[in-house]
Amino acid sequence: MSSSPNPRKALNPHLQGLLGILLGVIVIAAVLGLLRLRRDHTPVDPAELSLSTTSSCMAQAIQQASSGGHIITYGELDDLKRRCGS
Repeated sequence: MSSSPNPRKALNPHLQGLLGILLGVIVIAAVLGLLRLRRDHTPVDPAELSLSTTSSCMAQAIQQASSGGHIITYGELDDLKRRCGS
């Protein structure tokens, strides 16, 4: 009496492909999200900061934000641009 091994039922190949694509999208979204977080906390270099003073609103906002020796990050610069409509 030899019992044959029960083969596991394989997933549908289309379902496997869909799960693979879904996993790839999740991984790419996670990597891009982490890169965005890193960028938002990186200080803006002075040359780029001076190029961002395209309007009087931006010049005033940058001056206020950098008062007291505070270093402006890219995330803060994005918020300033959004407020000034740049």
